[in-house]
Formats: sequence, structure tokens, C-alpha cells
Amino acid sequence: MAALSSRRNFSTDSQATMFGAGGRRNQIFLLDSQAAEDQHIFTSLRYDANAKYNKLNPGCCKEAKNTYLFKYHFDRLKDAAKRRGWYDAEKCLKRPLDLHNRLVNAVNIYEQKNGPTKGAYKVRIKLKYHGNIEINVSPEMSPYKKPLLYPTTLELFGHNHEASQRSSIYKIVLDALPTTKSLHTKAKTEWRSMYDYARFSAGIQSFQDAKEVLLFNADGEVMDGSITTPYFYRNGGWVTPRDACGGQTGVTRRWAIDQSLCTLGVITVDSLRHDEVIWLSNAVKGFFTARFVASPDRCKAPSFRSNSTSLSSASTAVDTPIVDKVKSML
Repeated sequence: MAALSSRRNFSTDSQATMFGAGGRRNQIFLLDSQAAEDQHIFTSLRYDANAKYNKLNPGCCKEAKNTYLFKYHFDRLKDAAKRRGWYDAEKCLKRPLDLHNRLVNAVNIYEQKNGPTKGAYKVRIKLKYHGNIEINVSPEMSPYKKPLLYPTTLELFGHNHEASQRSSIYKIVLDALPTTKSLHTKAKTEWRSMYDYARFSAGIQSFQDAKEVLLFNADGEVMDGSITTPYFYRNGGWVTPRDACGGQTGVTRRWAIDQSLCTLGVITVDSLRHDEVIWLSNAVKGFFTARFVASPDRCKAPSFRSNSTSLSSASTAVDTPIVDKVKSML
């Protein structure tokens, strides 16, 4: 079968699959092929009981002052549920305050079991197809003593915060294969294999590694980072990939656009320069810089180009040994 095809192929487990550009295979999930109870959308955020009120944190309820960009997280979940046609899930998100109260309760339960922590928490809110909500809490791990959450500029000489230094401890590389744009690359859903493969092939072993990988589409346009939004300095200003490139409409990305810190545009992979400084952001760690590392053997990824390979194109991705290794790694 050709490496690039828009034709769907049904494997023995009835999941629809598609081969993306460059041989990367992508799962196409349908309601009748993916168990409804396994379908979900989610968002990850930063909660710090010691955080002080900041006027740059968009307000939705006074109780959310300790939660980083909570209003945008609420909007993100509601919009994603609406786009997927999940009436029950959308209906359960009535008020930001109700969701925030559940978040605080989850943190309290975690502290009762594990004891309080001095720092912030990473909180993942998972909204399921039928409207059920699950909240997971874990300590936030960061190499920076104090995160840069509300930068007033992305200019490297605009502030002296350790997260904005040119000699950044973070490195970022380009993925080995292009990724097909889909619902699952534009919203945080249950299907994360494209990000797992990218991180595995870049040699990223945990979410605490000071390393990130850029995903790109079949047109050679940067889509997103695996867990961050990237910003590139182009033509006198900072640019983040536009929606049409296929990446996430992230919470910190929305905030940066609202604050006029960047504009939307197209970043081609051939415009990336070795050692250039790239800003990254996510709603757990805030904003920080990284250096791009260009290398011809930067990543090693499995190929799905041929049925004769040990990873047969007829088998589903969830059954392959490499995915099992990725899951155990994460």
C-alpha cells in the first residue's frame, strides 16, 4: 500500500485506520468502534493554593484566583464537547464555579491521602462522552524555582526571569515523520498516539525531561509541540502556528494571542534554524524558552510503509510492541 493514502482500511478489530504522509499511521475513531466510556476530552492546568491574585488571569469566579487561566480551561472543555456533538457532556458544564469546586475537592482528597505539598499541583480534568468528570491530581515538577506565568513580552531582553534566558536548559527537536491533521490533533482527546510516538522517537523518557519535540503536517508546516505551544521569531515578531496547521488551540496560546504577545502564521520546517530560541508554553509550567537542535538523525521512528515489516500495516497501532513500550515509559 502506498505511504500516502486517504483511504480507510478496516483491521480485524473493526477500528478504522489511515496512513498519513511519511508512513505515519493514524487511527480514525468512530462512535461504533471506540467504546463510548473510553471517549473523553481533557485539559491540564496548574493549581497553587498560595498563588496571589493577578489581574492578567482572566476572571470567571473569585474562587479561581489560585488556578492558572481557569476560565480558558472551562471554555476549552465546553467548546470541545460542542464540536464533538456531546450534548450530555456539554450540559454538565453549567457554571465555572461548579467545576472549580470539584477541582478543589479533588486536591483536598489528594492531600488527605498523600499529605500537602509546598508547591503547585498539576490537575487533569477529564470530561467523558456521557458527561462524567474525572479529576486527577499530582505534584507539579518544574526545573524553575518560580514559573513565568504572565509575561508582558516575549522579547528575550524584556525581563530577567530564568525561564526566558537564551541559555535555556530546554532543547527542542523536529519529529521524524509528519502527522495527519485531525480532530485528535486539534483538541485534547483520548487518542494520543501521535504525541507518544513523537516523544518516544525523540528520546523523551518522561514529562520531567527538559526536552520537547515539534510535530508537523504533510505540507511541512509546524503544528504544535507534543505538550506545549511553540512561538517562533519571524519577520520582527513572535508567531505561533495558525489553526489551519492542525495543532491544538491551547489555553496559554489563547492567552498569548489575547495579550498581543504573538500573531498567527505558518512556520515551515525548512525555516527552522539550528540553535534558534523558541518560546514554549503550557497551562501547567507557564512560559519558557528552548533551543532548537537540528540533526539529520534526530529521531528514530517505526515505519508503516510496508506489510513486510515486523510492525505490519495490517495490525492496529495499539497492538504494536513500540506502543506498549511508550505506555510503560509514560
